[in-house]
Amino acid sequence: MSSTSPGLLTVDRGNSTIDCQRHDDGARLAFDVAAADPAPLLAFLRRAGLRSAVACSVVREGLAAVESELAAAGVALRIAGRDFGYPLVLDYETPATLGADRWVGAFGAWQQHGRSIVVDCGTATTVNLVEADGTFRGGPIAPGLRAFAAGMAAVTPALPAPAFDAEPQLPPRSSQAAVDVGVLLGYCGMVERLVAATLAVARGPARVVVTGGHAARLLRRTRLRATHTPDLVHRGLRALAERLACGC
Repeated sequence: MSSTSPGLLTVDRGNSTIDCQRHDDGARLAFDVAAADPAPLLAFLRRAGLRSAVACSVVREGLAAVESELAAAGVALRIAGRDFGYPLVLDYETPATLGADRWVGAFGAWQQHGRSIVVDCGTATTVNLVEADGTFRGGPIAPGLRAFAAGMAAVTPALPAPAFDAEPQLPPRSSQAAVDVGVLLGYCGMVERLVAATLAVARGPARVVVTGGHAARLLRRTRLRATHTPDLVHRGLRALAERLACGC
């Protein structure tokens, strides 16, 4: 949490969750957008003491309900890419198609580590490069762990579904173990190759920062030397809110 951000709420709207964090007491809520009951999210947004809110979203109009609820409480929601943009240089050919979560996470990593490669293990897996001077240079987008598994299931329906938290057995001696090893270590191998290719075009040594819902599963099995920052997007949003507050 940050003493320079009293009453700040940050919101990260992904494909399947709305992840909220308060920066006065550190309280955090990850809300499944498929849930039938919005009460937990509404209760979180209605807690007293909120003064300002910043957010990013990968879904167009995905924050409409949150924005309406905050507005009713007198709190304006500023959204990355709509109300403010990246504060430094975008070296990206199609900025209009760049998801704000990618550059917000990269900004958060750069604030802490300088040149960074950010691996976000969400519904999709993104690997983004930000240089030491804060230039965002983009990076690969690949399937997330569930999409990786779903792609195989779509063409091989007779195989069992992988257990994402299984301990890989080598050599696997059952169909279940074989799928578990193939999906879990295959996903790790994909991420490791993408990071290596991105590091090869960086302008110097870079810190690898891992975030997202499947980050812990990746880090249990990968060969990558990486820093796990579960609240990376929230850190980036908080840093951006502080810049906005001081007119930087």
